[in-house]
Amino acid sequence: MKSMVTGASGFVGTHLLRFLQAEGVEIATHGPAQGIIGDHYDTPIEDIASLVDIVTRVQPDFIFHLAGVTIADDYSQFYRVNVQYAANLLRALELAGLSNRPVLLCGTAAEYGLVRPEEMPITEKTPALPYNHYSASKLAQTHLGLVLSNSGRHIVVVRPFNIIGPGMGAHLSVQAFAMQISEIARGVRPPVIEVGNLSSSRDFVDVGEIVRIYWRLLSTPAAFGRVVNICSGQPVKISEVLNRLIRISGLQIQERVDASRFKSIDVPLSYGDPSLLKTLIGTYPQRQLDDTLRDILAALMPLSA
Repeated sequence: MKSMVTGASGFVGTHLLRFLQAEGVEIATHGPAQGIIGDHYDTPIEDIASLVDIVTRVQPDFIFHLAGVTIADDYSQFYRVNVQYAANLLRALELAGLSNRPVLLCGTAAEYGLVRPEEMPITEKTPALPYNHYSASKLAQTHLGLVLSNSGRHIVVVRPFNIIGPGMGAHLSVQAFAMQISEIARGVRPPVIEVGNLSSSRDFVDVGEIVRIYWRLLSTPAAFGRVVNICSGQPVKISEVLNRLIRISGLQIQERVDASRFKSIDVPLSYGDPSLLKTLIGTYPQRQLDDTLRDILAALMPLSA
């Protein structure tokens, strides 16, 4: 069994590669940065002919399209990477005679935009009203996948909520907290954590559960042509996450507000409804938050038993 993964060098991609390897799946990756495992191909995403050549050579049984940009200086980059890449990859599969291969397109819960608290939890029927170029471009990718699904393509679009785990980006609040705690433990930082807005609540999902769910969905024909929320259904305040990290670390730490860490738009509450996911594959993310937070800290610093 063979898989092709884009965005393989990223946070989720790295965890997915390890999972696929453990499952005995042959791996090929595509993109500007090489993943930790697998045969790697790097061609311009605009070059459909090269993409056709690659998928013809690889003959993947499954495709995980995780590639995307969340930050860009030029807003056109969002649409180039988050939409054109998917369109060209899907077209390449078609031209190579592989249009029947299941494809997972990675969207985001940010596609829903600013949802009012009284409209929570967010379901797949919640209107998608993105408020920035990242979420707008991901929604465009979603529409692309759904249109092709209408013609019989085996495509599932996932909308994960807040994915956390070891190796996530330093720009994410949970990792920023963990890195500061690690620096405090090593004595290179005073026992004070710089924080932004701690009052918002998010639906956190363990990255290990995410990649297992991705795998299950691509093996579930009932998921094809669907948008599927991947969420726990449980909102947790950022302040609670910070308190748990400090408790797990065993350190005495104070908090200090840093105005530069506040976002221009910060959704106060966001959590999803995992009912469809549970219907499709019989499960949804349920790992205890403390276990994930312990993994995050353990990757940065030694922890006592």
